Amino acid sequence: MKWYKLNKKYLLYYFILSLLSLLYIFPIILANLYYKDDLGWSLTGSVGLKGDGRPLGEYLVLLLCGGSPVTDSAPLSLILAILFLSYALVLYTRTNLDAVSDNYMILPVLLFVLTNPLSLECLAYRYGAFVMFTALGIPFLIFSIPKTVSKIKLFIYPAILSVALMSLYQTTIGVCLILLILAVFLEIIDKKDAPLRAFFLREGIRVAGIGAGAIFYQLVIARHYISQTDWRYDASQTLALKPDSLKALIDNILISCGYLKDFVSQTALWYQLVLGAAIVSAMAVILFFYCKETGHTGKRKVFGIAFLLLSPIAVFFATFFPIMLLKTLMLKTRTFIALGCFLFYLGVLLLHQEKRHKTLVPALLVLCLLYHFTYIYSLGSALTNQNEYAKYLVYNIAHDLETINAKGEEISVSFVGEMPQNKRIQMLYDKYPIYGEMLPTYFTNNSWMGGAWVLQYLPDHFSIEAATEEDAQIIRSTDPVMENDSYSCYVNQDRIIVSFE
Repeated sequence: MKWYKLNKKYLLYYFILSLLSLLYIFPIILANLYYKDDLGWSLTGSVGLKGDGRPLGEYLVLLLCGGSPVTDSAPLSLILAILFLSYALVLYTRTNLDAVSDNYMILPVLLFVLTNPLSLECLAYRYGAFVMFTALGIPFLIFSIPKTVSKIKLFIYPAILSVALMSLYQTTIGVCLILLILAVFLEIIDKKDAPLRAFFLREGIRVAGIGAGAIFYQLVIARHYISQTDWRYDASQTLALKPDSLKALIDNILISCGYLKDFVSQTALWYQLVLGAAIVSAMAVILFFYCKETGHTGKRKVFGIAFLLLSPIAVFFATFFPIMLLKTLMLKTRTFIALGCFLFYLGVLLLHQEKRHKTLVPALLVLCLLYHFTYIYSLGSALTNQNEYAKYLVYNIAHDLETINAKGEEISVSFVGEMPQNKRIQMLYDKYPIYGEMLPTYFTNNSWMGGAWVLQYLPDHFSIEAATEEDAQIIRSTDPVMENDSYSCYVNQDRIIVSFE
């Protein structure tokens, strides 16, 4: 059988994993809203991923939409992303985890790659989800290439896939490091005193291919596509090789760890306890059985113990390390799309012992998974509530704007203040403040996409413009021409000002 095909057993795994994954994303599908960039793309019919240095992502979106201008085919793109990721995970399992795959617990462990609470923003994008989760699945394809292929293929295949990954979503390159660490774990835990030289030579060729692809991307594709005239150029710049960069790198790591700490602190207390217990128990169990059963001695045993102690830390940092190399660190929940691979790694550690010790059941990880499902279903309800309330407001605002501009003249609109939240959304914000990053904000001049929300319901002679100091003065010194409990409308010559203050 060819290495990229699945036999009957793994086809069943693929079906079950896909089904569980689709159940996980169901709330996002049900919410059915335009998320951030989606709104602009749907209105203009254009895609801006090339300017981000992600040309393959743009081509994939155009392919799914039948070419330019892009049309809305949601939720097809999200479903395809989940099906591809599930395939990559099951293929990886067939190649690397066959020793533990007889246990159906491998399926929830694989599911952790998707059910990462910090990747919920990635799932919310109608167009971008396919791009980002395709990128997340590519490292698993790279490490599914078996050791039986020739050395030249072991270099070329990863190189090509690495270019594809970087041209989709560069943040996911850290997953390659995670899977390399996992490959080392599987080698030292399963072999007795066999020399590691052949293993490191083989994986060195694979890693060299990944590196060659990343370098080609940086020198050729990134330079050609990344916009040189706006914020995207500055956002793409990496730290230079100089002493000051080390301090910047450490600062970036500390800031990211603080971000993750804040996120965990907002979760349920029982989840924090279960998560901590899962991490500690996974390490304790694997160390205990390694020391008890391994036939390694001397330096090999010391290396094995040191590796088992340090590898979870390395995996944790690898999930977000690529963004630590940027000069300008802009932390968003979506940049932690690979964080689910940390629990995936711990799950593999536990399952490796589950095969031989039937009393060991990774129940703690299953409880973590249950919380992740609860989290996304809460987000799905919040997105639905937000969408309904935003539509209620936009219908009224569009009606008032057309009433004020009854003559149909060319006129601009600006928004001042923040759109009010309904009670259910505010309660959710209070419980999970990080949801404030994931829920889209409408009617704002901080981003043209916010103001563009109202353009869906207005004629072409309306345009959105940034609020000015003169607008603020008008609000302070004149009476509104229309007002209600949610907003007030003012007129400043050829501009209508909508104020939520």
